[in-house]
Amino acid sequence: MPESIAIVGAGVAGAAAAIRLAERGVSVELYEAVAEPRPIGAGLLLQPTGQRVLTAMGLLDGALALGRRVDRLFGDTASGRAVLDMSYRRFHPEAYGLGIQRGALMGLLWGRVRELGIRWHCGVAVEGFEQDEQGVALKLADGAAVRHSALILANGSFSRLRERMNVDQHVRAFPWGAVWTVLPAPPGYPEIELRQRFRSASQMLGLMPVGKTHPGDGERGINLFWSLPVADLEGWQQRLGLDRLKQQMTTLFPDVAPLLTSLHDAAQLREARYADVWMRRWHDGRVLAIGDCAHGMSPQLGQGANMALIDAHELAAEVGDDWPQVFERYSRRRRAHLRFYGQASKGLTPMFQSHAVVAPWLRDRFFGWGGRLPYIHQQSIATLAGVKTGWLWGRLKL
Repeated sequence: MPESIAIVGAGVAGAAAAIRLAERGVSVELYEAVAEPRPIGAGLLLQPTGQRVLTAMGLLDGALALGRRVDRLFGDTASGRAVLDMSYRRFHPEAYGLGIQRGALMGLLWGRVRELGIRWHCGVAVEGFEQDEQGVALKLADGAAVRHSALILANGSFSRLRERMNVDQHVRAFPWGAVWTVLPAPPGYPEIELRQRFRSASQMLGLMPVGKTHPGDGERGINLFWSLPVADLEGWQQRLGLDRLKQQMTTLFPDVAPLLTSLHDAAQLREARYADVWMRRWHDGRVLAIGDCAHGMSPQLGQGANMALIDAHELAAEVGDDWPQVFERYSRRRRAHLRFYGQASKGLTPMFQSHAVVAPWLRDRFFGWGGRLPYIHQQSIATLAGVKTGWLWGRLKL
C-alpha cells in the first residue's frame, strides 16, 4: 500500500499544503487538471497571519520583494462620506497587509514545490474516488486508477469531488461577482493604499497596489476590482462594452481615469465568481477538504488566500501516523476560526455587494463613526488581519 498523500488542485491551498506536508517528511503527489497551470485572478491581500505561514516556508522575503506593503484601508461613498478607515498600525505597530499579484505568489509556491521534488501531475483530472480502511483509490479521467493513503481536496469552491464526501454540506453561488485586472501605474500616479469607493451596495470600485510578477519587472501594478451582478457578467462585453464600463468607473471615482488609459481591451479583464461553501466538518475518513473547496466565501474580507495558507500550516501541525485521526484533529483545530469568518462574510457582504437598500444605508451611517471608537476599530482590524476566532474574544495562534 503506497504511503503517499494525494492533493487535488495546485492553487494556493493545494500547493501550500503540498509544501508544508513535504517539509514534515510526508510523501505527496499533486494532481492538477490543467496541462499548463496558470494563476487565475489578479491581486491578493496577504494578512499578517498568512505572512507568518510564508515565513515558515521561507517565502516571505520573496513575496515582499514582489508585492507592496499596505498599511491602511480606506473606503468612501461617491458623496464623500467615509465608510471604512482602518489602519494596521492601530492593531499592531509592525502589522501590515501585503498586496501581491496572484501570479507572483503562485510563482513562489510552485517554485518551492519543484525544489522539494514533489511529484506533480499536470493535465491529470481526478473524476472520482473511493475510500476504504487502508486508503483512497482515485479515478482519473483517462480511466486509470491510483491508490494513496489519503486524499486532500483543494480544487476550489465549485469542486464536484467535495460532493462525494459523506458530510452535510451546501454551496450557494454568490449572486455578485466582479471583473478584475492589474494595470501599470502611469507616471506620476500617486501611491495608494487599499482604496474603495461605493455607491450604495450596487457599485463598488477597488484599487490595491500589488507590485510586480517577476523581480525584473520595472513598473508597479495596481489591482482594479469592479463589482457586477453575476447576471450582468454574462455577455457584459456585448451588452455594456468596455468604453461604457470605464465611464461608469470614472463617474463613480474620477481619480481612476489616468489608470484606465492602459485598459484598452476587454480581454484584459478577468471575470470572477464566488460561492459560499458550508460543511458540517471538513473531513470524511481519509478525505479532507481545504481552502475554498472547504469554506469558500465572498472576497469582501480579503481572506481567501490567507485562509488557504493557514489551512496548510495547521494541517502540517497535526501530522501523524493515522490520517483519519489527523484530519479529525485538523477539523477541530480549524473550527472556531473558519466558523467566525464564514459568518462574518455572510453578514457583511450584503452591505457591499447587493441590491439592498437598508444594509448599505446602515453601513454608511454607522461604520464611519463606529470605526473611530478604539474598541470597534481594534475588532475591525483584527477581523481584517485574519486573527479572530469569535465575535467577542478569541485570537488565532499560529
